[in-house]
Amino acid sequence: MAFDKGYWCAPAHVIAAGIGLFILDITFVTLRFVARKKQRQTLKADDWIVIPATLFTLGISIPMVYGVSQKAIGYPYEIPPEAEGNGLLVATRQISLAGQIQWSYYLILPLALGCTKMSFLFFYRRVFAIDRTGATNIFLVGMIVFIITWIAAFFLTSLFQCKLYFSAAWTSPIVQLEHCISQPKVALVLTITDFITDIIILVIPIPLIWQLNLKPTKKIAVTAVFLLGVVCTLNPNKSIAKSVKVLITSIQYWGLVESGVAVFAACLPTLWILIKGWSWGPVAVVARNLAEFSNSSLQRLRSKNSKPSIPITDSMDREYIKLGVYQQAKDLEPGPEQKDPFDRS
Repeated sequence: MAFDKGYWCAPAHVIAAGIGLFILDITFVTLRFVARKKQRQTLKADDWIVIPATLFTLGISIPMVYGVSQKAIGYPYEIPPEAEGNGLLVATRQISLAGQIQWSYYLILPLALGCTKMSFLFFYRRVFAIDRTGATNIFLVGMIVFIITWIAAFFLTSLFQCKLYFSAAWTSPIVQLEHCISQPKVALVLTITDFITDIIILVIPIPLIWQLNLKPTKKIAVTAVFLLGVVCTLNPNKSIAKSVKVLITSIQYWGLVESGVAVFAACLPTLWILIKGWSWGPVAVVARNLAEFSNSSLQRLRSKNSKPSIPITDSMDREYIKLGVYQQAKDLEPGPEQKDPFDRS
């Protein structure tokens, strides 16, 4: 049965995704740092780690765009007459370049996705893990260690898929079959584990949110922000679990889309301060509710053991009064230097 070539295999769409997603990621990562500076908060691990995630996404998009310009990506393979129709024996520049791009793709993809996953996990840890010895913190640290192991496993597998005969991965199909492990099988395991970890990371904050003393509408709004990550799990590239006989362009296109959208989604929860007061309707409300939740949940958990004593800014004061979580905030005057409410060092 012939493969149904979708729009994503068209050269123009590959170029648009490669350039457009990178510009989008750069924009939102920059806005993330601007927002943190405006909040006068110290940059944490979840902020810094989106930088390598963005660079790795660029490392996927540049070879793909170049491959399109050389007709190695987004175009059918050209089999010379001397091959007599046997594609396994073909060793053209087009196939060699496509093999090099595919090799670099599987090398960089786990790095890009893994960094974004860890950004989410470090963000959860900053917001939810107040008690360093609590179950939530232990679970999140365990997930971070697992993701690091996941990255290393697939990076090394792709790097040494042909042992030390690296060029076998792009010389010709027959050489690859003789000297390399099955790339479709590796891609299948990568896709399945990527999907499972996406789901776990997606649902982690939901039970924690619904345990808070917030109105149901606010709980739904905050949950909706975290559920933006579901976009990454809906990547059509997950269909590889059903059929590994798909076009190289299709696999790489959707991998690029997933890594690019993941970086964008990881930055959204921190941008509330930039749209505060704007007339953006539901989008602004949802983003603001996340910020209210982050501050109020921290104070609620801390108040169980001791009276809060952190300096409060005017903007934070209004948020606490609105939520009814920190009723004494009006009596506190902001200090000369504002402290990051999430900084527990």
